[in-house]
Amino acid sequence: MRSPRWASLAAVVLALSLAPPAHASPAPTDPARFVTRSDSRLTLDGKPFRFAGTNIYWLGLDENVGGVAYPTFFRIRDALDTAKAMGMTVVRSHMLASTGNPLSILPSKEAGFNDAAFATVDYAIAYAGSIGLRLILPLTDEWAYYHGGHRDFTEPYGLPPEAFYTDERVIADYQAYAEHVMRRVNPLTGRAYNADPTIMAWEFGNELEGMTLDWINRNAAAFRTWAPRQLIAAGRRFDIDADTLAAPGVDIVDVHYYPPTAERVAADAATVTGAGKVYLAGEYASTAATKELLTPLAANRDVTGMLSWSLFGHHDRNGFVQHDDGFTLHYPGDDARMRAAVEAQAAFAAQVSPATGRPARVGPPLITQVDKRGGLNELRWRGAAGAAGYVVERARHGRWSAAHQGLLTDNQTPWIDPEATGEVSYRVVPVDRDGRRGTPSEPVRVTGSQVALVDPLQTTDLADGHANVTITPAAAVAAGEAWLSWSRPGLRRARFDVAGRPRIKVQVSDDGSTWRTVRHESGDGRVTAETEHESTGGQVTAEIEGAGHVRVVWSGGGGLTRATLWSADPAPVSAPPAAPAALTPAPGARDVLGTPAFTWSPSPGASFYTLTVSEHADLSDPVLTATAITGTEHRPPEQLEPGVTYSWRVTAVNAAGRTSGAVSSFATRPLPASPAVVDDFTGYADSAQLAAAYPGNPGGDPITPSLLPGQGMRLDYTLGGAGYAGVTRTFSPALDVWGQHGLELRLARTGAPAKITVQFVTGGVYFEHTLDAAPDGVVRVPFTAFDHPSWAGAGPLDLTRFEQLSFYAGGGPGTGTLTVGQVTAYPAP
Repeated sequence: MRSPRWASLAAVVLALSLAPPAHASPAPTDPARFVTRSDSRLTLDGKPFRFAGTNIYWLGLDENVGGVAYPTFFRIRDALDTAKAMGMTVVRSHMLASTGNPLSILPSKEAGFNDAAFATVDYAIAYAGSIGLRLILPLTDEWAYYHGGHRDFTEPYGLPPEAFYTDERVIADYQAYAEHVMRRVNPLTGRAYNADPTIMAWEFGNELEGMTLDWINRNAAAFRTWAPRQLIAAGRRFDIDADTLAAPGVDIVDVHYYPPTAERVAADAATVTGAGKVYLAGEYASTAATKELLTPLAANRDVTGMLSWSLFGHHDRNGFVQHDDGFTLHYPGDDARMRAAVEAQAAFAAQVSPATGRPARVGPPLITQVDKRGGLNELRWRGAAGAAGYVVERARHGRWSAAHQGLLTDNQTPWIDPEATGEVSYRVVPVDRDGRRGTPSEPVRVTGSQVALVDPLQTTDLADGHANVTITPAAAVAAGEAWLSWSRPGLRRARFDVAGRPRIKVQVSDDGSTWRTVRHESGDGRVTAETEHESTGGQVTAEIEGAGHVRVVWSGGGGLTRATLWSADPAPVSAPPAAPAALTPAPGARDVLGTPAFTWSPSPGASFYTLTVSEHADLSDPVLTATAITGTEHRPPEQLEPGVTYSWRVTAVNAAGRTSGAVSSFATRPLPASPAVVDDFTGYADSAQLAAAYPGNPGGDPITPSLLPGQGMRLDYTLGGAGYAGVTRTFSPALDVWGQHGLELRLARTGAPAKITVQFVTGGVYFEHTLDAAPDGVVRVPFTAFDHPSWAGAGPLDLTRFEQLSFYAGGGPGTGTLTVGQVTAYPAP
């Protein structure tokens, strides 16, 4: 089965060059420059090859934008450019682990191979090579994710998943799949995959749990026959598979960490290199990327590479592609924690594989939309790989100036210009981490009554209709006629960027079915009236005069690369907005918590709102002022002072003026003066009831809770293979310990040395603190000392929802006992 997006159609919408932008400094992979193995080290051009890297699993088939679909060429290129900008030289991707889905490389055994699904894979491999990146490519997956896995080879025979490693028919099918992939000739490079040094290594699969020595040896021998100049990688989840160390055909052993520690990575690297294999941390939680973790590993020659999980680039329209596994990495980082992780990885890259030459110039971004919100201009732009921020510039008469203070981030688009009305041009200038300005976006000009839509034709999603259209990175163009149409109320003008020399007609319609050709001007300055005309490339523009639909029809050699459509402001304003009314905190509310969500009623016609909060009824000396709020809710980033009466007001703004609502007031809850009991262990009848309330972590080593009447809880543990043992109590309903300063515990430990970790969950967010010294007696830990575990996502500390409390012992093997007495949340001194 083939997706219509990649079907063989009669015309090309977009021809993408594989060459990097002119401002880049590519290091394309030469066919002779394969990465090779020398015992437990990698070499390139006779020199040691070590690297920082990341996982970009979705380069072949994506799940994150509009459901399962092929990623656009822009998203592929942008993510790879971002990895390059961070100093990374290797990317690991599941782009070829694609089975069992209608869009996969192998949708089913019966359907056979879907060559159309290789388009994104071909492009990703070719583009990675053009900028000097190497690839590690798993060929299947242990897990049944959207892109498929090894179950797709066993299910046609009605076999259980473990038969993947034993059934001769399944092994033959898997090998046929691998051989087909390796021998594929990439039409964009003219090289077979198995002859392309961009592909550094083939991995049997992601985190395969059931590999046997015989299975590894058989497949390694086959891979070596099909791809003799490329390396073979193997690994399982979380630990080292002994069979990968013993198999002579395996070059690289891949170990994954959630979370990693420098000690664990160093120990595993020593084990792998001691067996004569190359060691890689093929995945580690990006949230754990710190200089404390990576600096000692950069100095450890046993560690060939570290690849974080996982990188996402810019969305096609604005902002970033979002993912929800807790380990999403954006450059330069969405918050302080992610920014620190990005900086740590870039520093590691600079240590293990220093870049040569001046960094590439960043840019250009692309303005994708200029809307009107209450008569004011609202901009969206598609970001540029490697940009640390952006300056939006405006010009009225050809002179550019900044439209705001400081830098805007990718998370601040869409952005409202609070000042400009009338006719104005905009451009977006990227700025790199060193403060250097990059290549600006192409300018977009609008009048006071216009909006603009820019369609870069990465997909046909924005088009209202099309025929004989495909999107391809190849330069070849088939003969035939093609068309694209757009529907926008009140269309005024259209501009089409053209490649090649197609014959062009611009047509308009009032109803989307009856079309008439209109006058249009080509890049050579010629104007045609209601006729088809050969363009010499560049741009074709047409005045549309209010029609609701426009389409461009073309034939011959060439196609479109961009469409820009101007239309009337769909909701013009002529008067200031109505006054907004305060909703929460409710007027006169008491005991409001320190980070309230301010909400208000919407004001029709408003562009944005401004919020002012003060300790004074006249709103003088405000403690909080927030502006350019486009919704009807704002939560301040910092807590308000407890036990204080505040006054607040919201003002609605549009192009015609501003209107303020009435001043409202509320009082915050005062800090508690006495402690709150979390667990005093007096409510349990016996040890069985205590054990039911504090079950052990199922993935940890053995641990047994027992009740010490009148004293607390005793935890007897035996540390072994897991390296930790712990218990967790869940509170239902959640406790409210807001305003308390920290946790107070009475602890005592005997037996095997162990680190004691106290962990809790508030509002679904994990926090933990490890006690450095052996606990004995009363221990106080302020809440500020707790941090998110490296394997967990970040989030706010919401002490009104204290949901779980856990105690963990961790360390070397042995038995021990931890006694936990009364646990309270204590107030500030």
